[in-house]
Amino acid sequence: MFDTNPEKPKRSNLQVFLGFLLGVVASLGCLFLTIFFGATFNSRHGWIYPVFNAVALIAVGMLAFRQRKESNYAVGALIAVSLSLLLDAACAVAFLK
Repeated sequence: MFDTNPEKPKRSNLQVFLGFLLGVVASLGCLFLTIFFGATFNSRHGWIYPVFNAVALIAVGMLAFRQRKESNYAVGALIAVSLSLLLDAACAVAFLK
């Protein structure tokens, strides 16, 4: 008779897309931060850059993962950061070979 199931929150595609763009900006920020720290430490080791970038992307991804249920923006950012982390891993493997 009475439906007591709670309604699932609706996902807004626009908010997810804007979150995706926010994640792209955050990924680029991580990349520039990695380049800055790599140049500051004057490292001659090429593996430092992908590792710093992966650590920064994982930190941003953890922040987005914690907010994924409350915010549609976090879902989009999580998608973008995940794709960026996969691209970083592929570039690291190609660079080290």
